[in-house]
Formats: sequence, structure tokens, C-alpha cells
Amino acid sequence: MKKILTGVLLGVCLLLTGCERNIFTLPVHENPEALVRFNTPVQYDYNPAHYPVTIENYNTQGEPEQMTYTKPPERVVAVWQNSIETLLALGVGDRIIAGNGVPDKKFFRKEYQEQYSKIPYTGLQLLDLETTMMLKPDLIVGWHSTFAPKVIRPTEFWHKRGVNTFIARSSMISNTGRTLQNEYKDILDLGKIFDKNERAEQIVSEMQQEVNFAISRTADYPKRPRALVIEFMGKEVSVYGERSLAGDIVHELHGELLAAKDRNIGIEQVVELDPDVIFVVVIESHYGHEQDMVDRVTQHKALKNLRCVKEGRVLPLPLYAIYSSGVRTYDGIKIIANGLYPDLYKEK
Repeated sequence: MKKILTGVLLGVCLLLTGCERNIFTLPVHENPEALVRFNTPVQYDYNPAHYPVTIENYNTQGEPEQMTYTKPPERVVAVWQNSIETLLALGVGDRIIAGNGVPDKKFFRKEYQEQYSKIPYTGLQLLDLETTMMLKPDLIVGWHSTFAPKVIRPTEFWHKRGVNTFIARSSMISNTGRTLQNEYKDILDLGKIFDKNERAEQIVSEMQQEVNFAISRTADYPKRPRALVIEFMGKEVSVYGERSLAGDIVHELHGELLAAKDRNIGIEQVVELDPDVIFVVVIESHYGHEQDMVDRVTQHKALKNLRCVKEGRVLPLPLYAIYSSGVRTYDGIKIIANGLYPDLYKEK
């Protein structure tokens, strides 16, 4: 079996509602054969009439920047699940030369797993700067933290070398918070970049239809369901509040978000809030162990008598569905809608 890359993941730090992950990698070993193969230019058919296309995105400083594409990108480095899976959903997976930040392909939708397997470089570890440059990308898609000086360098570094960058809006710290509109905008912009407007609009429309279905069918409900979105950080209970994407989805679905302005709460406060439903966020390191995370609520001696526990309304919520989630935002909408309105979805 050919050795393509080896790497060491030094650290991952996740801070909620306004913070990001920071990845630091040691240099990877070269595989000359692979590097020669994937540094050979590949031509794709496209509609010249669609170009040039100018997209407003952001630089490392969080400032808006205009980037112009005279043709669709052909060699893309995509970092984190939202970047990779959204490009796969748009039908441009064959342009991805490296897709990193995902523990295993099983966390992708089944229809995209085979495409993901064909990407030359994959895995949780990020490529180091030298290898990224040797692959000669014409576009790097990632989070704001991807373009930190100690990761793969600021956006300015790449722009000077003729490489466009695309930062997921919700990965940035902003006063507006993380919203469904940000996710829609990212998908539509990537659709424009690759001349896949119709597919991008279809993806966004499916999400909007799911939101509209829930709110239209529950408009006459006498009471708004009360939801608490939490993540266990050691012994701490962290809250996804009003500036989180999960919080925005609850709001858009006409639910009441509890502890909306808090960052952390105690077990006693969870009991006092007595939510109708609790969503337990599951991060990458716990993917595949969702029930263990749910059990931290349902088996807790102080929480097991909560009404939502007795009614079976403690649900796992994977991070990929509610943090810079791209195409998987649909999953976040469905999970939260099901939790808020379980009777409605029994009928569907």
C-alpha cells in the first residue's frame, strides 16, 4: 500500500459560540510519485460565458475582499467537512486534490462517500505549507482559522501567489452571529464560482422548504417548544446561544431558545429551566458515540427525572450539522425540527 502522507496532529482547540478550532501540523513526508501525478494540470469543460465571476469573501483580518474567477477552479484544497461535502454535493469533487479535517468517510452522506474516497489526500490531519504549495492549488476553501499564520498562512500569502481563498462566513467571529443565511450564502457563492448555480439553488431550496414545512404546520400551536442546546466540555455544560447556528435554527423554527445569552450553565440551572427538548452537541472526537453523550443527560442522577428525559426528547446533534455546516445544514434543520415538533414528523 502506497504511503501518500504521514502527519502529526498536535492540537485541536474548540471553543463555542464565537471561537474556532486551531490546527498545527508537523511537516509531512513527500511522496514524489504522488506529487508529480497531482501537479499535472487537468482541464475541465466549462461555459466561458459564465465568467468572469466576482465573489465577495473575507481575508484573514475579517475584512471583505472581492475575488474574481475567470474560469472554474481546477485544483482545490478543501479543509473541514463543510468545505469538502458542499463541493461534493455541487458535483465538483473531481476538482478536490486534498480534503482534510474529517475523521472518517462514514461521517459523509452515503451518496458522497465514494467521491470522497477518490480525493488524493484525505484524513483528519491538515497538510503542511510545503505540501500544500507543491500541490499548486488555485483555490483553498476552509474556515477562518485555516488561514491563521501558524496553520497554512494568511489569505494575503496565497493571493500574492495567485491562489484564491474562500472562508466559511460562520467560522468568523462577528456581531451578527452564525445564521442560516450565512450557510445559504456560502453554498450559493460556491455555486457561482464553479458555475453550478442550479445545483446550489436546489440545495438551499431544500433547506428552506424544510423550515417552511415546520413553521407552516405549527403556526397554530398554542405554545412555543422550549429548547436547550448544550455540549459537555469536561465537567462544564456549555451552551449554544443566540449567536450560534443551532440557536438561529431554533429561532427560525419558532422555538424558544433557553439560556440564549449564556456561555456555560450548571446542572442545577438545567433542572430549573426544565426544557421541552435538550440537544446534546457531539463533536468530531465523539462521532460514533452519540448515545454515550445522550446518556450523560439521561443517566445523570440530577437530570434523569426531567420531563424531556422521560419523554425521550434528548437528542444528539452532530457538530457538522450546526457549525459552519454547509450542505449538512439540512441535517441540523431536520434534527432540531424533529426535536421541537416530534408529533409533526410522525405524520410526515
